[in-house]
Amino acid sequence: MVVERLLTANASTNVIFEYRGQGALQAAAESGHLDVVERLLAASVGVNAAAVVGWDGRMALQAAAKGGHIDVVERLFAAGADVNAAGMGGQTALQAAAWEGHLSVVEKLLAANANVNAAAAKGYDGWTALQAAAGRGHLEVVEKLIAAGADVNAATAFNFGLTALQAAAEGGHLEIVERLLAANADVNAATAADNHG
Repeated sequence: MVVERLLTANASTNVIFEYRGQGALQAAAESGHLDVVERLLAASVGVNAAAVVGWDGRMALQAAAKGGHIDVVERLFAAGADVNAAGMGGQTALQAAAWEGHLSVVEKLLAANANVNAAAAKGYDGWTALQAAAGRGHLEVVEKLIAAGADVNAATAFNFGLTALQAAAEGGHLEIVERLLAANADVNAATAADNHG
């Protein structure tokens, strides 16, 4: 394996790919390479190493969650990954998984006590988990998040500031709109004070 060869040659595991804000563990987690993740953890790469730079900078758990790699998510939990940590852009693992519609990962994160109401970041990925799932049309994820106590009227973030109902309506997701209304979503909620308000 290439990673094994590099580690044997004392390659640094802490080099960060500047544009993406990733180290080796984050990159392996995002791509779903469980064997590489295992080897890097065995080499004492920090499971909660910070996402350093870049709008897309994620920690390993956030990267695996976004990619829908449940086996990697489970391995990272076993190594002590922080379920509620936020990446460089402020997105949590639950928000990343909800955005992509990875229901099994969302369920795993919720079972590990992910904060279903973590605030939306004030950046590019500024959505709560429910706003992300609603805006992207992931009905099953929306239902799972509501059942877990997600705030259907959570405050919007500055960037792309839409409530869950506004996001679902903008995307034309009728079933999600109906589900949010049944959960008492505020049809008169104020919009954010930016270009998407």
